[in-house]
Amino acid sequence: MKGQEKISEWVSMYLKHVREVSIEKHVNEEEGYKFKSVQNFQSHFDIEAVDLAGNLDVSILKNNLVIGAQYWPRKMLLLYAEAYPEETRSAIRNLFDESKDVYSRLTEAEKAFDRLNEARSKEFNEPINSYIRLRFLSLLLGYRYPEKYDALKPAEWKVFVRFFNPEFSMPKRTSPGDQYKMYLEYIEPLRQYLKTRNDIGEIKNKLTEGLAFRDEECHWITQDVIYVTSKVLASARAGEVSVSEYVKEEREDILSKEEDIVLDENNTGFMPLEEYLEEYVVKNWDNINFGETLTLYRDEDGTPGQQYTTDVGIIDILAKDNKNNFVVIELKRAESGYKVVGQVLNYMGWVQGNLAQKDQKVRGMIIVGRADKTLQHALMPVSDKISLKEYRVSMKLVEPE
Repeated sequence: MKGQEKISEWVSMYLKHVREVSIEKHVNEEEGYKFKSVQNFQSHFDIEAVDLAGNLDVSILKNNLVIGAQYWPRKMLLLYAEAYPEETRSAIRNLFDESKDVYSRLTEAEKAFDRLNEARSKEFNEPINSYIRLRFLSLLLGYRYPEKYDALKPAEWKVFVRFFNPEFSMPKRTSPGDQYKMYLEYIEPLRQYLKTRNDIGEIKNKLTEGLAFRDEECHWITQDVIYVTSKVLASARAGEVSVSEYVKEEREDILSKEEDIVLDENNTGFMPLEEYLEEYVVKNWDNINFGETLTLYRDEDGTPGQQYTTDVGIIDILAKDNKNNFVVIELKRAESGYKVVGQVLNYMGWVQGNLAQKDQKVRGMIIVGRADKTLQHALMPVSDKISLKEYRVSMKLVEPE
């Protein structure tokens, strides 16, 4: 078994986290919804449904596995099923065809949805992102055959693999099937090890309690162990907060709660939590004046650069400027001191070494409620590399039309 000691160390970090938050919280507030999503798909999916879009809408629950501030594979799949039902049905049927090897099916499915996306782009005369890549395709396989396949989240899975092999890198334009095969080399030894652990079995039983789906082959508890521990490890390396801040079930619309934005007597104020600030920035990206034109970075899987997990920490937002250079954005809700500068420089170094091409530059941007003097002084030597912005939230009242 590959790297037995490293596997044991990885699992120990996971168990430590679960003990700290309690199994009940881990199940009810962190990861339990994923297992319920499998159960829901198993209960409702019907490839022969006359209304394919309607069936997929019921089968694939809305949660952060399939939807985010700028990540919409579920929405795109429903649009394809509505506009091109038979082509979409054929693509899904081929993905689930067990007579073919899984690596070919993943690659063929991506190409099939790319063709549908190209047709839709031509219809609307504008480029559209399908978001249907390895992350979503492997999720569908994990939903359909939960005792056989692994649902992957590539950013976190890279942290996992590099824990065992620091030299690991995924070549650009690697097909979904080949990516899956490369990850599986590391996933499978972990899964086999987890099947031998009674303490992992106890957690798995809690996660599947009350469900017909029992995860007997441990594919979904393996997904849980990889994802959670990747967040724990990244947060620990950056000296950040617990993983529980990052693995919550899909949030409600953050602007629907009157207590989310705290205003002063001038109708300006700050977000009460950094996660709200981050969601606000990403959701309102096109309406925010950064002082320049920035686009949210998307990896080859189509996943946006929000809470971008790396080996050295979790980048709040990763963007690109109009010259295709990377911009690492770190958000701080209220007042912030000098320590954030080191954090951003750390992330910048990682991006330079792992994502940027030879002709691409990497710089940083710190967005805070208020910058104290220590932060301003710390930025002076690196002012050409890191910019500083203060944000304000305001409310404007107008007469109804």
